[in-house]
Amino acid sequence: MLLNIHIKHNYNLHHYKKFLLTKLLLPPPPPNSLEDLQAKAKLAHTKVRHKGYFELDPDSSNPKSPRNPWAYIRVKNEAHTLRASLYSILPAIQRGVIGYNDCDDGSEEIILEFCTAFPSFIPVKYPYSVDIYEPQKEENKLYAYYNYVLSVIPENEWFTKIDIDHIYHSQKLYKSLYLLRKPWEVLIWNVLDFDISDNKVYVRDMKCRREYDHWVCFRSRIHFREAIAAWNGVDSRKGSFEVCLLPTIKRCILPELTNWHFPFIKDSRKIAVKNHKWLLPKEWHSPEIGTMIDPIMLDSTLIEELCKDFE
Repeated sequence: MLLNIHIKHNYNLHHYKKFLLTKLLLPPPPPNSLEDLQAKAKLAHTKVRHKGYFELDPDSSNPKSPRNPWAYIRVKNEAHTLRASLYSILPAIQRGVIGYNDCDDGSEEIILEFCTAFPSFIPVKYPYSVDIYEPQKEENKLYAYYNYVLSVIPENEWFTKIDIDHIYHSQKLYKSLYLLRKPWEVLIWNVLDFDISDNKVYVRDMKCRREYDHWVCFRSRIHFREAIAAWNGVDSRKGSFEVCLLPTIKRCILPELTNWHFPFIKDSRKIAVKNHKWLLPKEWHSPEIGTMIDPIMLDSTLIEELCKDFE
């Protein structure tokens, strides 16, 4: 069953957990130069070692195809969902860059282990500390970190912004890529918030929103700039965040819901979960169920099974 492939990821996730715990963990290697990382990226499509839906379509092996986007990932202390999120995209995504900075919760070790197992994914350790509220230099600002990681991805290839507090339905993720045909098109993900408490899944009492910070697009003249805003998801403090500057877009495409968003699993945001109303999935209603939202995305049994891989 395709659904079973998604739940188990077809990669023996628990085997890799055991491998990480039992192997001798060596000190992390020194950061590669940006030039070395960019050289590796040019060959990443030749390093794919895992299986997925992309094997069913020869066009997906073309590094210029929208069916073969880069995963553009940034991580800071997200060990709770990191491994589960990474494994959830594997049947749909062949290659990626995983940027990380200032990690002290085991996230770096998970990233290095994952990239060793799947060499078409490239770890990108940002050589500077990032400070949202009191950055001392430009390189300490979030937008500079985002641009550094983005610069590893070759120009004129497709990429998707993957956030690690999302778990992806890999079949739906891959299928949505067929909606893209021209370089001026952008795929905008829908987002619905979930939480897990006492082994029960809850849905935030909200509409399924269009997440304009979560997309698939063609990498051409794209960069991030600084945005002074209150975007930490916890309080109203303003800091130095980032916003993506996309070239002229002629068509935005809104596919069906492809992911489950767990914004309050991260330690820095847990305190804010009480600020929202939560419902059991069967209590959450929307006219989009059956169209933009497949009922399987609200299946408590499925979601609870996925949450077992949280750490």
